[in-house]
Amino acid sequence: MTDHTKYLIIGGGLAGGYAVQGIRKLDTSGRLVLVTEENELPYDRVPLSKTYLAGRLSRESVFLKKPDFYSEQRVEILAGRSASKLDISARSLVISSPDGSSSEITFERLLLATGGRPKRLRIPGGDLSGVHYLRTIQDSESIKFAMESSYKAVVVGGGFIGCEVAAALASKGLQTTLLELGQYVLNLAIDEETGRWITEFLTRNGVKVLTGTSASKILGNGGALTGVQTSANEIIEADLVVVGVGIQPNVELASEAGLRTDDGIVVNEYLETEVEGVFAAGDAARFYSPIFEKHLRVEHYDVAVKHGRLAGGNMAGQRQAFSELPHFFSNLFNIRINVYGDMTERARKLRRGVPDFAKGGGFAQFYMRGDKRIGAFLEIGRPLDEVQTCRRLVSSRRVIEDPSRLSDESYDLNQLLT
Repeated sequence: MTDHTKYLIIGGGLAGGYAVQGIRKLDTSGRLVLVTEENELPYDRVPLSKTYLAGRLSRESVFLKKPDFYSEQRVEILAGRSASKLDISARSLVISSPDGSSSEITFERLLLATGGRPKRLRIPGGDLSGVHYLRTIQDSESIKFAMESSYKAVVVGGGFIGCEVAAALASKGLQTTLLELGQYVLNLAIDEETGRWITEFLTRNGVKVLTGTSASKILGNGGALTGVQTSANEIIEADLVVVGVGIQPNVELASEAGLRTDDGIVVNEYLETEVEGVFAAGDAARFYSPIFEKHLRVEHYDVAVKHGRLAGGNMAGQRQAFSELPHFFSNLFNIRINVYGDMTERARKLRRGVPDFAKGGGFAQFYMRGDKRIGAFLEIGRPLDEVQTCRRLVSSRRVIEDPSRLSDESYDLNQLLT
């Protein structure tokens, strides 16, 4: 007899883990199976490059729920298993085990929370044992272990993961160099002026930042890592290398099954694919945003959590659109960077407040569309009530006739909402 479940979730990250909670909030009895390649219960990846890597967070704190939760809620976790073949017409999934065996399970409703995998360096020496990538809790623990016997580190990639890892390494006393191919860090996410400010902030806190520079070769001696050769032919000594050059969404399972993909699994505002009862959420989902009236893919905590809850609820019978404002954040030393909205909409920018290294920030950056709407805003150290007002300004899609008001700290931004 073929195994059958009402709900099937593929992926044990934030989206998959919170989908469990979304389903059980509405359906306490329908069979629920979650398949994850890792030998772990669902956990939060966000601290892996920050507090967990720096040793300020316990392993237990990373997990979304304790083991008892899953048994009490009748959730079956198939850990250490991989989803190898999806048949949409038969509504079935082949699950492979490490020993080479496989099994098949049919489902009524499916969530693809397959996440992504790190992009790899295709350069000589890239496979040396001292070269690390960060995606799983095991990856983070491998880097933590290597840090104990390392003195000089090179981080390749100046995106959020790279900057966070570099900050964590420097805070633990390692001589840390960050290589970024662009002219400033976080260049795919924020504007040049703010990116250069953060570049200088990292430098002031002990990270040597080399922009316009990439790694051309990883150097070793007898299999041991010794350094990195840059695109400028500079040799940087290192006994630890961490690569953070982005992730590739895991869409192969969906694509091979005939689902529509486009740098992500394409879903509507309900996080449902073109096939009824088949959903996608989290890093792998390219979802339709009613706020911005287009499809987006966001690789950050807040979206993954809210995607999971909403997709789970919709799988269990509700019909709710994802109309949340995308939000992502990063912690670097003593500052927290918050970004709300769609950062591709930045035809014009305005600043409120003055960057102050001594105070760790204290400014907001607004990104305007051509039609005088705020596409997104970034803030570091601004008052909470102001941040909440700005969030409402972005999500409301209001036309701001006099955008200069945004820069005027004497002006109450709440007046723009009336």
